[in-house]
Amino acid sequence: MSDILRLTKASFLSGGGDATSQGFHQFLDRTAPGFGTLSKFFSTWLRLDLTTIVLLISFGGDIPRALTGLQNLGTQIYWWITRFFTASISIGANDKLNREVLNWLGAHVLTRQGTRVLTARTEVIQNEAWYYRKPVERDDLHHEKRVPVQYLPTFGTTWFVYEGGFFMVRRVSTRTSRSVYTGIPDEYSAAPEGDEPLVVLRLGRSIQPVKEFLNNCRNFADRQREAFITVRATKNQYNQESWDTTILRPIRPLETVHFDEKTKKELVLDIEVYLNQKTRKFYTERGIPYRRGYLFHGPPGTGKTSLSLALASYFNLELYLLHIPSIRDDNDLENLFAALPPKCIVLLEDIDAIGLQHRKKFDPQDTASDNSDSDSDKESARSFGRCRCTLSGLLNVLDGVASQEGRIVLMTSNVAHKLDRALVRPGRIDRMIYLGNISRHSAKGMFERMYRPYVSNESTLSEKGIEHPGNHANDIDDLAERFSSQIPDDVFTPAQLQGYLLHHRNSPKEATDCISDWIVQEKATMDEAERRKRASAERKAKKKKALKRLKALKALDLDSEKEGDNKEDATTPNVAQVEEVPKKGAYNESDKSQGTVNGTKGAEYVSNGDINQTEVEKTEKQ
Repeated sequence: MSDILRLTKASFLSGGGDATSQGFHQFLDRTAPGFGTLSKFFSTWLRLDLTTIVLLISFGGDIPRALTGLQNLGTQIYWWITRFFTASISIGANDKLNREVLNWLGAHVLTRQGTRVLTARTEVIQNEAWYYRKPVERDDLHHEKRVPVQYLPTFGTTWFVYEGGFFMVRRVSTRTSRSVYTGIPDEYSAAPEGDEPLVVLRLGRSIQPVKEFLNNCRNFADRQREAFITVRATKNQYNQESWDTTILRPIRPLETVHFDEKTKKELVLDIEVYLNQKTRKFYTERGIPYRRGYLFHGPPGTGKTSLSLALASYFNLELYLLHIPSIRDDNDLENLFAALPPKCIVLLEDIDAIGLQHRKKFDPQDTASDNSDSDSDKESARSFGRCRCTLSGLLNVLDGVASQEGRIVLMTSNVAHKLDRALVRPGRIDRMIYLGNISRHSAKGMFERMYRPYVSNESTLSEKGIEHPGNHANDIDDLAERFSSQIPDDVFTPAQLQGYLLHHRNSPKEATDCISDWIVQEKATMDEAERRKRASAERKAKKKKALKRLKALKALDLDSEKEGDNKEDATTPNVAQVEEVPKKGAYNESDKSQGTVNGTKGAEYVSNGDINQTEVEKTEKQ
């Protein structure tokens, strides 16, 4: 190849094309046997100079290699300049700050600069960056049938100017780059999946402007979240549980949760004192674990979960939702608690699914355990379906040596009296809050909240109420008084009453006039449900009693058989006697036609505590 380039160079510099072509022809003829014959064929029949064609092909093969070399050289120069003349900060793929930076870019850079290379998604994905939008852009009550298209930066570098500085944000692909084989950049061949790291760069040698930019991204995300409360749930990825799924819920005011006002104020004050910095210092100085736990218990529909969401909204804390039966084992449970931030609220719903004293579902065959109250961790190791979490594992993450401090644990249960005493002892559950049926005072507050005109606030995005032009404040007060006076105390749950008011949401007067009829119908429905519940409990009790009786009869039969075997062993006859004397209970050939056992009818044969077969069959049928 070097000889070819040398000859070609001599040809172009000297201008002696014929001599050079002849010399090159001789060179090819010596190195490639048969080239002369092939060259004559091309020149005679096709009128083409084969030597010129070979020269062009040689140059064409060297050009891509030369361009690749120039590209690599340019890349090396670019990164050399970047290293010495920029300041940069890398952000991990799973870090919350990663999503906040992408959110800031989507709101300030992509729409204003007219970026031409983007990634678009229309489906709801589990990533905060797709949810954070300005209040004017985000409307939870939209009537569109299609999800709007949302845009974010794709792979590669996004350039922008921020506060007089030149910034670059690179979104790095973690997958095997296809551009190595195809030459096509990643931004034109694939779309980000939300798990790519970021690199934030600024032209200049000071790192402080980059830190200020990241703080501004966090502040912007906080302002976007003012109208929402962040609820995080677990996600199983690669057989490991992690806090990944994010749900943004509208702010839930405490006034929308109706229960005893005195209890509500005491609860809020207790949490405020706990979150105070002086309280943390007090706990630390005295060697007390800085943790707080609450148990919300009561009938279904009394607002236990709603109270948890309202508390998270009131104190502006993230709510981490943990469903114990869905966690695979104690190791995953410990990892989830270890990943909690210093200040947050952890909600354990239906904690009785793991902390029940009566573990009937854990071992259906162990019917004797239904009447026993066990607080030991040994029995708690029985699995609940696919879940292998144990009570001891839960207790360890709540107040064990490796348990996280600073968080607030909220638990809900419909049957608090059945919870294991090891779970509800002080230190794990500091306060138990009972949420019962609604009172007249709370019913009045619910009525007023439902029908008072809604005053919009552009700074937040709450649930919008329905305005009624003809409803004045005085009229609402009078109707609320009439309405609440007909509500019996401690009979209906807040969910029942709210469902009724929603049914009459456009007419407060109609809701007041029809409440008495609804009370009669609802009471009749509740009485019927209670009657069916009692009947079902009686049937279960009878069945349980019959099974116990059957078990006792079988045990008695086994004892009698053992006694009979012992007696036969004590008085064992010789072989001749055994052949002549039939065993007790054996069929004789002469008795087959009469269906007897040694002359006694088999259906009536009971000896030494043997089971009456007819009675057993009746019991099993029952």
